[in-house]
Amino acid sequence: MFSSIKNFIFLLIVSAATVIIVFSFFMPWVSATTSIVRVSKQVTNAIGPLGELPFVGEAISGLKEGADMIRGVGDIDINTVISGYNIPRMVNSKSSKAALSFARNFFKDTEGLGRKSLLVYLLPLLAILCTWLAFIGIKYRPAVISTLIISGIISLYGLYNLSTFNFSNEVVDIVILKWLWYTMYGYLAIFIVSVLWIAGSLMGKHIK
Repeated sequence: MFSSIKNFIFLLIVSAATVIIVFSFFMPWVSATTSIVRVSKQVTNAIGPLGELPFVGEAISGLKEGADMIRGVGDIDINTVISGYNIPRMVNSKSSKAALSFARNFFKDTEGLGRKSLLVYLLPLLAILCTWLAFIGIKYRPAVISTLIISGIISLYGLYNLSTFNFSNEVVDIVILKWLWYTMYGYLAIFIVSVLWIAGSLMGKHIK
């Protein structure tokens, strides 16, 4: 009887965490703030030696004057909010500096960034897999080990990377929103439940 109640509670926690992870995937993960002055400065620096050409130099001069004028009356902030679902698309199309900045920081390596960003799509799918494995784990305990491994790798890797995240650069300031934290804490909850589940099963066998 106690074992059935324990299994029900563990399954309930894993299922609730999965619902949170899937729902969070479609919610805002990242908020990015830049400004007209910062963007104009980035454009000027990117052009480099080309700025010495007559027409380019005039355009850059006009851009600087415009930025100085804006700075004089107060810079204009540009805010962007990105959901987990949109991050891979924006990274691969290079349509958002905020998404690119987030991906570079989170994966810690720019090589193959487009392919790595597609791993984001696995987060809700792996959460559903963990729930399925948890249900199987009622009769077949080794399935819970798979749940532990999947949730442990994602939660520990994700929380570590978020804790060491570089939140600003010359162009954009990044803010990690609660829904991404909920995703990682959801996986952490599944990981902890899996540890307790396996530990309880081993203790039960030892007592017998």
